[in-house]
Amino acid sequence: MGKIRYLKKSLMPSEILNEDIEKAPSLVELVNKAKEEWLDAKYFFEEVTDPNLVDHAIFRIESAEKKYIYLLKLASAEKVINNKVQLS
Repeated sequence: MGKIRYLKKSLMPSEILNEDIEKAPSLVELVNKAKEEWLDAKYFFEEVTDPNLVDHAIFRIESAEKKYIYLLKLASAEKVINNKVQLS
């Protein structure tokens, strides 16, 4: 449980950190939020028109994807019920 507690602290916005850690999002919520961030990054890449932002868009996709995959692996290791995590 220590690993999840650390993740909640490190992956949450700073305003949540001031609250009790037990009120923090669950691992399932973190996975779903990471998926949304990844999809948003992909959408941003598809819509960017300024050549100066292309590298930034690529970095956002790669970063969000790595975070999402990491959390999926962690959820799998913690045996989180699959129907709670939206994979598609």
